[in-house]
Amino acid sequence: MVIGRKARAVVAGATGYSGRELIRMLLDHPYIELVGAFASKSADEAPLASVHPHLTGLTTLPCLPYDEDAIRRLEPGVIFLGTPNEFSHDEAPTLLETGAVVVDLSGAYRLRNPEYYPVYYGFEHRNRELLDAAVYGMTEFVRDDLRGAKLVANPGCYPTSIIIPVKPLMDAGLIDVSLPVICDSKSGVTGAGKAPSSTTHFSEVSESLRAYNVFKHRHTPEIAAGLGLENRSDRLTFTPHLLPINRGILSTVYVRLNAGVKRSDVLGVWRETFATSPLVRIFDSEQLPEIKFVAGTAYCDIGAVIDESTGQAVIIGAIDNLLKGAASQALQNANLALGFDECAGIRR
Repeated sequence: MVIGRKARAVVAGATGYSGRELIRMLLDHPYIELVGAFASKSADEAPLASVHPHLTGLTTLPCLPYDEDAIRRLEPGVIFLGTPNEFSHDEAPTLLETGAVVVDLSGAYRLRNPEYYPVYYGFEHRNRELLDAAVYGMTEFVRDDLRGAKLVANPGCYPTSIIIPVKPLMDAGLIDVSLPVICDSKSGVTGAGKAPSSTTHFSEVSESLRAYNVFKHRHTPEIAAGLGLENRSDRLTFTPHLLPINRGILSTVYVRLNAGVKRSDVLGVWRETFATSPLVRIFDSEQLPEIKFVAGTAYCDIGAVIDESTGQAVIIGAIDNLLKGAASQALQNANLALGFDECAGIRR
């Protein structure tokens, strides 16, 4: 591939954990140049390295208060929105007018049905045409749609860990959909974002494990849509849990396979589906995925244990919530939208 001038990138929401990870990758990207980093409109201008000491010696860029005109003047080719849901909802239409590819890491454009937004996100969605136009960027399944896309809705972290291993089995007809799909997911505390709350203080999280937002987590309709169960809510149960660790997600999914389906069939579908997916690793031995294998990496690890006498199957998906669950998947999507190799700039 011959690359001329580098694509110019802007990160909005640069002070968050995912913003930090995205900036680190962009600083080393062979085809994209980070030209601007922005935080909230009320933020004070400060060097990025003072906001994220991890970046000391790597960049002299400042972190600026959010300003649409300032972003426009930078002439970006791609804009990453690591911003709250309603902020992304309101700003995406204006930012698209710059002609840049907009990759939104929030949930503002993930769901096709606007009626879900008041229920799960707490606001009315007023940009129906963009809901229809946005590409839901589960990279491994939509590469063709991503090429040339202008608005990409980056998937949520929990859905990524579930949809990647389970969707191919659904599509291949291996799973008995007359029975519920039960998703038990556990995440490190960075999944709650950088803003402190009473439930994410060290003393609240340490030496504990708790379920939260049971039956009302905003990722539930996203998972259902990704598995083809959007209109069958009685066939999906998703329960998230908070782990006393910094980063990583492990999702354990319980399903019943159709009669005669063997573990070799599951592995065969995965191998065919992900034959050209360098960031999906299939565990085909007795070793199952673990958080420590993916923490700090861009991989999604998948594995399965199957009782072939009963058809009961336990499907495992593991990711780093800040990378494959956010920043590195956003960069995968941006790479494809801009015509680059999907793994460009991504540390594995």
